[in-house]
Amino acid sequence: MREITSIPPTLGLEDLLFNGYSEPDEDKDEVLQDMKSHSDNVTVIFDGVTELSSLVVKKLVEKDLLPDAKIIITCRPDDEEDLCPEDWLRVEVKGFSEETIKTYLSTTLGDDHREVLSNVELMTLCHVPMYALMVAASFSSGDSLQPRTVTEICINIVRICLQINSNKPRIKNLNQFIKTKANEILSLAEAAFYATQRKTVNLEELSCDDSCVLSFLKQLDVKVAPTETRTVYAFLHYTMQEFFAALWLLKNPDKIREVFQQCLTEEMKHMKHLIPFMCRLLIEKSPCLMSCLTPAEELQETRNWFMEEMIDTFSTKADDNELYVDTLFLCQCLYESQSSEACVYFLNKLDFYLDLSGEDLDPHSCCAVAYVVTQSKERKINLNLEDVTVSEQGMKQFFGCLQNVEWHDSLPLQLWMVVLLSEGQTECAELLHLCKNDLHLPVVESSCKGQCLSLLGSRRYGLQQSV
Repeated sequence: MREITSIPPTLGLEDLLFNGYSEPDEDKDEVLQDMKSHSDNVTVIFDGVTELSSLVVKKLVEKDLLPDAKIIITCRPDDEEDLCPEDWLRVEVKGFSEETIKTYLSTTLGDDHREVLSNVELMTLCHVPMYALMVAASFSSGDSLQPRTVTEICINIVRICLQINSNKPRIKNLNQFIKTKANEILSLAEAAFYATQRKTVNLEELSCDDSCVLSFLKQLDVKVAPTETRTVYAFLHYTMQEFFAALWLLKNPDKIREVFQQCLTEEMKHMKHLIPFMCRLLIEKSPCLMSCLTPAEELQETRNWFMEEMIDTFSTKADDNELYVDTLFLCQCLYESQSSEACVYFLNKLDFYLDLSGEDLDPHSCCAVAYVVTQSKERKINLNLEDVTVSEQGMKQFFGCLQNVEWHDSLPLQLWMVVLLSEGQTECAELLHLCKNDLHLPVVESSCKGQCLSLLGSRRYGLQQSV
C-alpha cells in the first residue's frame, strides 16, 4: 500500500492490478477476464492500509468488484474499525513469545543477546517483531548504553545511520555533525509530519537532497502512464516516519496544542502516535537528538508546559461532568518520558485510581503501567483490573509493582481471573503467595475454578468464593 497511496483515487481495477502492481506476461485483458469469471480463486492482500482513499480499493473491500474473492487487509489495531466491515474475520498478531524472542535475539546478536534478556524493558518491547528488529540493530552498533524505550531505540538508529552514511565513520563528535545537518533533518521531518497528517507514507514536495539524510528513505518509482513513472519517497517503516514527524512538531511548538486537540477527533486520532516520541525527545538525557536540532532555551520553554498540558488534554470531562481518561495511552507517554514528577501529577489528577477495566494489555503496556505505579512512593494506587486480558509476560510486570497497590477486596479476584485466563500458568504460585494461599474465584466461572484446581494438585489451599 506504500505504492498504492500514490495512485489517483479514480483508478480502475485493471490499472490497479497491472499498472499499480505488476503486469502479467500474457495478455492482461485475458487475465483480467479470467479473474472476473473465477473470482472465487482470487486472493487480494492489501498490506499496511491506513485508509481506503482509492475508490477501486474500497469497491474491492465492499465486494462490489470480484465479489467472491478473498480480501485480506493488514493494518494497525487503531485503524481497524475504519477499514473492515463488522462481519469480517478478525485475526490479531500477538507477536513473539518469550521463547521466540530468545531464539531471534540469539540468532541475530550471538552472545550479546544476554544483555537484552537481562533488560526487562527491552524484553517487553521485543514481543513486537519490528521492535525486536530495532533492538537488535541498536545493539549491533556496539553502543554500551542500553535503550529502555521505543524513542531511545529510534534515536540510536538515527544516530547510527547518520554516522554510517556520513562517509566519515570515525566521527569523534557526532552531536556536532548532527548540528551541521539540522536543516536537512528538519526538512525531512516536516515532510514526515504533513504525510502523517494525511495518513500517507509517501512524502510530497521533498526539498532535501542530502544523501546522508535521505538514507532513511526508500525510493519508489510509480508507473502513472504506460511510458511515464514518478519517483516518490517513503520511510522504511511507518514508525520512523512518526518519529521524524515528532521532531518537526517539537521544533514548531506553537502547533503542539493544535495537534493535541486534533488527536481527540475521530478523523485525526492517528496523530496520537507522535506524542510518546515527543515525551522522550524533550528529556535532557543521552542519547540526545532534539538538543542537536534546536536551541536549549527553546526546548526548555516547551518542557515547562508540555507534560501537564498533555496529561490534561487526555484527561477530559464529558458532558455528564465525568472525567474521561485515556489511561493506557498516558501511561505509555509517561513511560517514554521516564519522569517521576509527571507520573505523580497524573496520579494526583486521578486521585491515585487507575482504571484499566476491559483493556487488552500487551507486555510493553504492562511495563508502562508498572512504571507509573512504582512512581507513587507516598500513597498506594487503587488499581481496577476487571475484565483485563494480560499475557504471561505482562503478568510478571504487574507482580513487580503490587507493593505500591492498595489491596482492596476485589483485587485478588481480578488478579486470579487475569492469571487463569492468560496464556501461561507459571504465575499461579506467586499469586497464591501474595494472597496468603487464598484462592479467590467467582462462583459462576466454573471453567476457571476447574483449571485452577487442576494446577493445585494435591496441595491444600483456602478457597474463597466471591459472588
